[in-house]
Amino acid sequence: MATSAFIGQTLDDKYLIERELGRGGMGTVYLATHLGTERPVAVKIVAPQFMKRPEFVERFRREARAAGRLRHPNVVDVTDFGFAETSEGRVAYLVMEYLDGCTLGEILEEEKNLPISWTLDILEQICSAVEAAHNEGIIHRDLKPDNIWLEPNMRGGYTVKVLDFGIAKLEADHGQDHNGVSEPRTSVPTQLLGPKLTVSGMAEERTHHDDGVAATMMLENPAANITRPIADITENETMIQVQPDGDSHGIQKSVAGEDEGTRLFSEQPDTDSASLLKATARGDLGDLTRVGAVLGTPLYMSPEQCRGDRLDSRSDIYSIGVIAYQMISGSPPFTGDFTSVMESHRENPAPPLVTKGVRKKLRKVIASSLEKDPADRPQSCVAFASLLRSRSEGVFGILRRSGMIYTAHMPKFLKLSALFHAPVILLLFVIIILSLLSAGGYVDRGVSSFGIGLTGVLYTAVTALCVSLITGTITWIVIHSLAVPLRPIRLRDSLREARSKLKTFAGAGLINIILSIGGAALVGVVIFVLAMTIGWLLISVEAGAVAGIVLAGTLGSLTFFGISIFLMLSVPSVMMENLGVFGGIRRSLELVRRSILTSIGVYAIMLLIPLILAFVMSLFINLIAREVDRSVQRTSVAAQTQEEAKATDNDAEKDERSFSINLSTRDAVPVKITDTETEKADNTAKNVIIETITQILVIPLQILSTSFTAIFVALLYLKTRQAGGEPLQDLFFKFEESDKPRKKWQERVRQGLIRSGRISGSGIRSGPG
Repeated sequence: MATSAFIGQTLDDKYLIERELGRGGMGTVYLATHLGTERPVAVKIVAPQFMKRPEFVERFRREARAAGRLRHPNVVDVTDFGFAETSEGRVAYLVMEYLDGCTLGEILEEEKNLPISWTLDILEQICSAVEAAHNEGIIHRDLKPDNIWLEPNMRGGYTVKVLDFGIAKLEADHGQDHNGVSEPRTSVPTQLLGPKLTVSGMAEERTHHDDGVAATMMLENPAANITRPIADITENETMIQVQPDGDSHGIQKSVAGEDEGTRLFSEQPDTDSASLLKATARGDLGDLTRVGAVLGTPLYMSPEQCRGDRLDSRSDIYSIGVIAYQMISGSPPFTGDFTSVMESHRENPAPPLVTKGVRKKLRKVIASSLEKDPADRPQSCVAFASLLRSRSEGVFGILRRSGMIYTAHMPKFLKLSALFHAPVILLLFVIIILSLLSAGGYVDRGVSSFGIGLTGVLYTAVTALCVSLITGTITWIVIHSLAVPLRPIRLRDSLREARSKLKTFAGAGLINIILSIGGAALVGVVIFVLAMTIGWLLISVEAGAVAGIVLAGTLGSLTFFGISIFLMLSVPSVMMENLGVFGGIRRSLELVRRSILTSIGVYAIMLLIPLILAFVMSLFINLIAREVDRSVQRTSVAAQTQEEAKATDNDAEKDERSFSINLSTRDAVPVKITDTETEKADNTAKNVIIETITQILVIPLQILSTSFTAIFVALLYLKTRQAGGEPLQDLFFKFEESDKPRKKWQERVRQGLIRSGRISGSGIRSGPG
C-alpha cells in the first residue's frame, strides 16, 4: 500500500492528513491539521496489514498509554488515540504534538561526535525523561538517536524530546522488580521472518541509526535465524511469522505443558475488527513481551534484551550509555550485521572509549553504563546523569564556575562576609592596640604578651566560627541560585538558616580545628620522639634532634592538611542535610573520598589564594616602608653633617655618640642612652607599625577571599554528591519547602502540581507505589 494514500483524507472528522513526515516498521507519521483548532499535529497511522495482528494493535495502544501517562517537558506529548475508517480500511492512529527540529541521529550522521557540553546537556535531558518514565513503571526498550528529537528552544539551545514508546513495557499487571519496574522473563529472542531485511526501518545493515517509528525486526533468511533453545531457559519459546504476501497469521496458544514451546499461528487469520478490538480491550493477548522479546534496535540493545531476558530500568541505562558512547566517539561500541552486534552486546566488553579532550573519569562512567551485569551499571537514570555531570569537570571547572557565580552575586557575598567578620575585626584591633602599647612602653611586655596570646586564642576560635558561618550560608546561596535561578536571593533567608544552626556551626568549626591541630601535634610529637631516638642510637643526639624537627614538621603539616581536607565538607553537610556535628563529619569523610584528588586541588587553591594575596600586600607595604626609611636616613645624614660642621669644640662627646638625661631634680643618676638603643626602639616601633598597617589592609582581602573560596566548597559539595549518583533535586526541593510564606499564586501552582501527581505534599516527586 502506498503511504501517500492517506494524504488528503480526514481521520475521525478531526485530523486532515497533509504530508508524510517519516515511516517505520509498523506505520507512518504524517503532518496533519486538527480541524477544530487549526493546530498542526503529528499523526502516526498503523499500516492496515498490521491491523490484522492483535499484538501490533495492542502494542500501538500501549504506546499511547505509555506516553499518555507521562507529563514531562522532555517527553513528546500524546494528545489522542483512536480507530478510524479510511479508504484503505480500518486503521489505528496516534496523535502527538508537532515538533520542529530534527533527530539526534540526523545530527550524528553529519557531526559524528559532539562537544562535551552539548553531549552532557542532551544526556541529562534524556535521563530526566526516561527517569520519569521509570517512575511511572514504563521501560522504553528502544532508546536510540532516531528516537531522540532536538527542538530549538529559541534561547540558543535545544529541548530534547524522547519519542516512540511503541515497544515500551508498562508495569500495569505485573509484580514489581528493580526500581519499581518489572517484566516477566521470556524465552529466546523472537524473530519476525519476512522477504526483506529491515531492522527498525534501516535501509542497510551498516547504518548507525534508522528512520523507524517502531522497532520491528524482519529477517531475510529464516535459516540463518533459527530460534535456538537456551540451556538455562525453561520458559516458553515464541515465534511470529509474517508471510511474503503481507498477510499474517492469527494466534493460537499451546497449553499442553508449562515447558512446551508456544507457537503463534493459526490456519485462518482473524480479520474481524470487532473481535480484534474486543481482544485487545480485555487483555487476552497475554504479555506482549512474549511476542516481542527482542524488539528493539540491535545497535542500542542491552545484553539482557538481546538474550530475551527479564528487563528492568537498567536496560534503558545501557541504551543511553551506547548513545553517550556514540555522541563522544562518533560511532556505537559495536557495529556490523545485527547478528554479530547482538552477540557482541551479550558477550564482548565495549571497546575503550578513547577520545581527546574527554576526562578519563567521564569515560569510566560511560563504560560503567555498558557493563554486561545490570548490577554493575548506575542504578537509575538520575544517578547516571549525576555521575556524568560530576565527572565532566575537575578543579579548574569548579574554579571557572565559582568565578561566574561570584561575579553574579558579588554584593551579597561581600555583605555577608563582612557581617560575619565583624567580631574577627574587633579582636584583631585588640591585638593591634596591645602590640602598639607594648612597643611604646606603656604596658609591661609580659602583660601585653599574655593579653596578645589570650586574644589570639579567642581570635582563632572566632575565626573558625566565622569561616563556618560564611561557608554554610554561602553554600545555601549557591545551591539556591542553581535550584531556582529566577527567584531573587534574600540574605534574610540565608541568615535565618544560619542562625538556626549557629550552635552546630560553632561545634563543627571548633571540632575541625581541634582535630586538625591535635592530629598534627600528635603526629609531630610521635615522629619527633622516634626520629630523635633512632638518631641518638645510630649517630648522635644533635643529628636525631635535627631529623626529628624536620620530619615532625613535615609530617605534622601533611597531617594537618589531610585532616582539614577530609573535614572541609562538614559545614555544607550540616547546612543542607540538617546533620549534627559528628553526622556532618562522617558525611564529609564519605563525600571527600568520592573525589579525593579534586578535593585536594580545591583545598590547595583555597589555601593559596589568601596566602598569595597576603604575600603581595605585605611585600608592597615593606617596599614602601623601606623606601620611606631610606628617605628619612638621607635627611638625617644631611642634618648630622651640618651639625658636625658647626660643633667642632665637642669632638669627644660626638665620638662617644651619647648623651645624658636628668630625670630628677636632685642627686639624679645620669641615664645614658646610646644611639644603638634608640635605633633598636625605633626599629621595633617601625615593625609594629608596618605589621599593623599590613593586618588592617589584609582585612578587606580576607573578606574577599573567604567569600570566594566558600563557593569552591559549595560546588565541591555538589560535585561529590553527584559523584555518588545522588540527585540534586533532593536539595532543590528544600528551597521549595523553605520558600514561605508563599504568594497566593505560588500556592495555587503548588496545589495544582500536587493534584496532578507531579509532586507530593512533601515536595518530593511522586512515583509508583
